[in-house]
Amino acid sequence: MSAPVVSVVMAVYNGGDYLRESIESILKQTYADLEFIIINDASTDNSQESILSYKDPRINFSNN
Repeated sequence: MSAPVVSVVMAVYNGGDYLRESIESILKQTYADLEFIIINDASTDNSQESILSYKDPRINFSNN
């Protein structure tokens, strides 16, 4: 029996100052079957650019 997929959801609004640290923390987790959903809620800072700089296939990005 395979391990279940774990979904981590993070909502972001102008979180650019802490965003990289938060994303890196999730991506460093050792659990293999991880899906990371990031929802940007119309940030006016550099949040979207920071998120899009990651090319990790576990990240699913939505810009609201």
